[in-house]
Order: sequence, then C-alpha cells, then structure tokens
Amino acid sequence: MLPGMNASRHPLSRWAFAVGLVTTPMALVLFALAACIGASASGWGYALGGVLFSLGLLTKPWRTRRGLARAGLGLIVAVAAVRLAVADGARVHTERMPVPGTRYLNRLVDERDGTLLAAHALLLTRRLPASDTAGFIPALEAAFDRLSREEGTVATPAIATWLGLQSPDAFDTVVITPEHPSSDTAVVMLHGYTGNFTVYCWQLARAARAISARTVCPSVGPQGDWWTDDGARTLERTLAWLKGQGIRRVYLGGLSNGAVGAHVLSSRVASAGIELRGLVLIAGAQRRASTPPVPVLFVQGARDTMMPARIARDAAARLGRRATWFEVDSGHFAFLDRHAACEEAIRGWLLQQEQRTRGQTSR
Repeated sequence: MLPGMNASRHPLSRWAFAVGLVTTPMALVLFALAACIGASASGWGYALGGVLFSLGLLTKPWRTRRGLARAGLGLIVAVAAVRLAVADGARVHTERMPVPGTRYLNRLVDERDGTLLAAHALLLTRRLPASDTAGFIPALEAAFDRLSREEGTVATPAIATWLGLQSPDAFDTVVITPEHPSSDTAVVMLHGYTGNFTVYCWQLARAARAISARTVCPSVGPQGDWWTDDGARTLERTLAWLKGQGIRRVYLGGLSNGAVGAHVLSSRVASAGIELRGLVLIAGAQRRASTPPVPVLFVQGARDTMMPARIARDAAARLGRRATWFEVDSGHFAFLDRHAACEEAIRGWLLQQEQRTRGQTSR
C-alpha cells in the first residue's frame, strides 16, 4: 500500500468488513445465550473471543483493527487448545470403538453448554411436558456442577452424535474407571433420546463404585433406538470389547429409551460370552420384553408421562420376585432431580446382588 492511501479501501479491508457483518450478529447472539444459560468458563471464552474477533473486523481502518480481531481469534484458539489438552482423563475417558481411537472434536465444547442450550430450547418450544420438567433446568445445572467439581473438564460423545458420526463401526463410548476397579465386573448403560451424555454415565458410575465396577456407556444415534440393528450391533461390539478387557460379568442398565433397549437386548449379553448379573432400568421399560432369569431393578418417577410408570409396573409384575421396584415423587427426569435417592437405590441394589453372589459361591 502506498503511503497516504486510505487503509479502508484496501481489498483485504473490504473482505474483512464483509465477514464481520456476517459474524457479528452470530457472535452477539452466542454471547447473549452464554449469559442466559450460565455457560462454562470455556463457553464464555468462545463467546467473548467471537465478539472481539467480529468487532475487530468491523472496526476501521484495517491497520488499527487487526489487534482486536487477532486478540479474539487468539482467545478462541487458546480455549480450544486447552480443552483438547485436558478434556479427557484416566478416570472419565471417552474412547472410540470398536477400533481404538479418539475423536478430538468431542473435547472442544463443554457438555454443559450444549445440553443447557438444548434444554432451554426444548422447554421454550414446549417439546417436553410441563409435568415432567418442573425443576429440570436447575437439576441439570446442579448435575454439571457436581461433575465439574469431582472430575474437572471432560469430553462428551454428544457432539459426534449430533453430527451423525455414531455407527456400529465407529462409536464413542464413555469409560469411567473407579479408583480400585474390579477385574471382572462392569456396568453397561444405554443412553436415551437426544444422545449419550457423560453426566448421566457419571451419575450411574457413582453408584457402581460400591461394587468397584467400571461403567461403560456406548453411543448410538440421537434417537436412542437401541432396539434397531445398529443398536444391537453397537451393544454386541461393546460387550466384545469388555470381554477382551477380561470382564466376565455385566450389569446392563439404561435410561429412558436406553432402558427399553436394555430390556429388549438383555439376551445379547449371554451370547457375547459374558454373564448377565442383572438389569437396571431407569425411567423406562418394555412391557412385553422377554427377560433372562436375572434380578431387575426398576427406578421410576411416579409422575412420569413420557415413559409412564404403569408400563414399568406391568413389566415388574410379570417378573414377580425377581423385580425390585423403586419409585420417587418426580417426572421423567427423576435421575436428575432425585439423583441422591436414585443413586442410593442403585448402589444398594448392586451391593445386594454382589453379596448374594458371594453367598451362593461360598455354599
């Protein structure tokens, strides 16, 4: 550029200004959404970086705006780099199966931000029944607070799920290992509608600590349709991976659609060469599913209208003494807003099954 030429007329300046016109509204909307949902630290970092970058592109002349735009872009890159480095650990680990690997994109965004944004959108559009969602948002926020305090920054399979990347040939699995893991026992949890979330897997893992079992939560599509061929093959390959890890006994659990899937697919565990010790069905069941002769724990909200309690009661009645019924005064999201009671019920039931097994072995 010749001395004295107006910097704002430079072709690069016009290009940058046009980009700024597009990105600034989006950045401001994301910033407002971050404030509305109480975003994580990384969420705020992305939002602030986007605003700085966009305003920098709009500020004239180019010679003075480069610093602001670069600062915003640098903040975005720094947040992404930190999350890529730390958003996975030895205890809460997200792994791609059946071929070992890692999808690094699952580390880029905090699960809290996307989940709370989706939850607010579902409530505003009335996609969820009001009777089931009283206290839903505060309970979800509290769950993420507990997860963050105990585990720090974690990855989430939800990103790859909503990008349509989950298949039986390449699916993300959350693996949570207790401090002193059992060498032969695991709990497998099938997720529900909207996809696999680390926070739900972690809550079940808190209960599974009582028997020192690792908790393994594979991913299918956002529908949580485990009863399809893809769902069945995903479970079979998860079980094959566990068998390769030396696991001989499994408790199969599920949440909502995942509970229906666990109920329907329970016979697949034995065909994988692993002993099924019992089922943990949370907020869901299949009334007519044939269940292997194992104990079954039903965890149900009394006011659940999305997966009505009567369906699980009918299934429990058919099982007779093999069924254990646990009910709380809640709707479909009992595992969130009554988490302490639900976790304690699962913990006690798992301990009871293990004690019963040891008693039978000693005879």
